[in-house]
Amino acid sequence: MKDVFFKNYKWFVTGLWLVLLLTVFIQFTDVCPFKEAAVFVVAFFAVSYPSATFLSKYLLPKALKSENMKVFVFQFIVLTLLLAFFYALFVKGFIWLEMQEVFPRSALFSGTNRPFYAEYFGNLLSAFIANVAFCTLRFFEEHGKMAQAHAKLQQVHLEDELHLLRAQINPHMMFNVLNHIHILMKKNVDKADDLLMRYSDILRYQLYECNREIVSLQKETDYLKDVVEVEKMRWGNELKVDCSWNIENGKTEINPLLLIPFIENAFKHVSRLPSETGYVTIALNQDGDTLRLVVENSRTNQALQKKSASGLGLENVKKRLEILYPGKHKLAVQKTDTVYKITLVITL
Repeated sequence: MKDVFFKNYKWFVTGLWLVLLLTVFIQFTDVCPFKEAAVFVVAFFAVSYPSATFLSKYLLPKALKSENMKVFVFQFIVLTLLLAFFYALFVKGFIWLEMQEVFPRSALFSGTNRPFYAEYFGNLLSAFIANVAFCTLRFFEEHGKMAQAHAKLQQVHLEDELHLLRAQINPHMMFNVLNHIHILMKKNVDKADDLLMRYSDILRYQLYECNREIVSLQKETDYLKDVVEVEKMRWGNELKVDCSWNIENGKTEINPLLLIPFIENAFKHVSRLPSETGYVTIALNQDGDTLRLVVENSRTNQALQKKSASGLGLENVKKRLEILYPGKHKLAVQKTDTVYKITLVITL
């Protein structure tokens, strides 16, 4: 209903004028000749239209933009008092015209030759109703414009924030992988070549797919698999990695780079003690429109004491979840001295 009003505001105003003038005309034709009623309606419109239009079309929008409604209230009162003056003036004018026999004597003005001040105060309510009716329409129209502008501004702000958060994630991933390739080239060129090919797939995904607002769940999952394979190649036998990927409908849409920070964080903080083999467990399951990610990794007190920038990535993904899936996600974090586990559930 609001959208219909905003799109057809001018027609609503025109319709209100027609209804108002037609109502006055029908009432007056019962007590005076047709010609006099028509002239009276024209006179009524001639004094009402400038006042109502100036208030609603110029003064009210200006007051709303400047947030100075006190000035507008003063202007409204002044113009309403002035409109009542003109109402009283042309009522006196019609009485004079009937006395001069320009129009025949009618029941409309007979016996109403009151003092001018009485006529003035008697028309205050009519002037107030005429002005307030069109100002009310304009207020709702201007309020709708402001609400739409605010919504667009908020959307732009959210899009800018999302682009910023993505920009903070991508370089972190790039530096990680390039460092892995640098290490492997000194030890095993074939593995470095394989890793470089996998990284090209990762980079292609980040450069082309992640510029979109949404991607298919299958593409996002393939990207996660490539990242995990890179980490497995880097760690070799020093780390046990178990993955489970259960995607029912790969065409389901999801926002890109939403899950990777949790996986990156697991590999970054997994236990590195020579005396034990660390582990990372990843389970991604889709059940209808519900996506569940569980990431668990071993860790040590030594790892806890190291400062890392990974906390920034996790904070970023929390912000993105709040923006993209408000009320549609749950993130649970379980931490002990030896285990770090996150469980993320999203309704897509």
